[in-house]
Amino acid sequence: MNTDVKGKKWALITGGSRGIGRSLANYFVEQGFSLILIACNDDGLIKTKVEIESQYPLSQVDIYNVDFNVPEEMEMVIPIILNRYKNIDVLVNSAGVLIAGNISMSFTDLSRLINVNLLSTMMVCNFVATKMKQQGFGEIYNIGSTAGLVPVSKIAAYSATKSAIISYSQSLYDELLPFNITVCCLCPSVVNTDMTNDGRISNELKIEPEDINKAMQFMRTLSSGAAMSMLSIRCRVIDLE
Repeated sequence: MNTDVKGKKWALITGGSRGIGRSLANYFVEQGFSLILIACNDDGLIKTKVEIESQYPLSQVDIYNVDFNVPEEMEMVIPIILNRYKNIDVLVNSAGVLIAGNISMSFTDLSRLINVNLLSTMMVCNFVATKMKQQGFGEIYNIGSTAGLVPVSKIAAYSATKSAIISYSQSLYDELLPFNITVCCLCPSVVNTDMTNDGRISNELKIEPEDINKAMQFMRTLSSGAAMSMLSIRCRVIDLE
């Protein structure tokens, strides 16, 4: 595995202050990575940093407060962050928002969905992919959704953003494969996080964040001859409806 000049392997995780991103942050620390966590929740970032560094004293967790709802800010800040590190070994794009709605959705909510789930996520992908091409290796994992594979009318706009990220990830897979860069889009159904805590499904029936960690481990331990551009993680209770 490649490392930077200080012997560190770096995993950059967006949305790393909560939910799936936070769970995957713990996974990559356990795998020996240092972390670059980017999110808009400053309190959550600080809490995550303190908890991880207290549990793993040898780990390093760098945090950056950036608002994904402002793509112009992302365009300026992400290159500055990347220039501070010789190599980025792993990128996990987990930042996202879930807003229910279809034809009745307000312009403000629709803009937020597109800015956070699509525009800013694609920009991070592009900047990091360019850096990985220069360094000659890397892994990119985008968090999609089964709602992007089979649209759900009650969350039509959200489904559209996730469908776009799935399509973009598969295009990146083809483009970056010759450059020794892995790209895979993880597409879980309902995961037990604060984002899905609306009472519609009992928490014990949802996918656990640890299941996403296990899926990540599965993909990362495939043989050198195997490749996977997308992985769907179903929720049993949803499929039984």
